Amino acid sequence: MGLFQKWARKRMTQGAVTARERGETTYVHRLASSNQQIQDRYTSVIGSEGWTLAGVHEDPSRPKERWVMTFERAGEASGTTTPSSGHA
Repeated sequence: MGLFQKWARKRMTQGAVTARERGETTYVHRLASSNQQIQDRYTSVIGSEGWTLAGVHEDPSRPKERWVMTFERAGEASGTTTPSSGHA
C-alpha cells in the first residue's frame, strides 16, 4: 500500500477508531458524495475497524456533508435487527 493510500485509509477511519476507543456503540459518518463507489469504500474501510453499516440517509440541511452513514459496533449489533432506513 502506497503512502497516499495509507494516509487516506487513516483519514477515513480516524473517527471510527476514536468512537470505538471511547466505547461508543454507534458511529455517524457524513459524506458530501452520493457516489455509491465512494460510500462502498467507506463502508469497507470503516467495517474493517469493527463497525457494521446500519443505514444511509440524506440530510439536505447540510449540503457539504449531505449523506449520513450510521454504523453500529459489529459485536454490539449481533443478535439484533436494525430496520432499514429510507432515503429522504
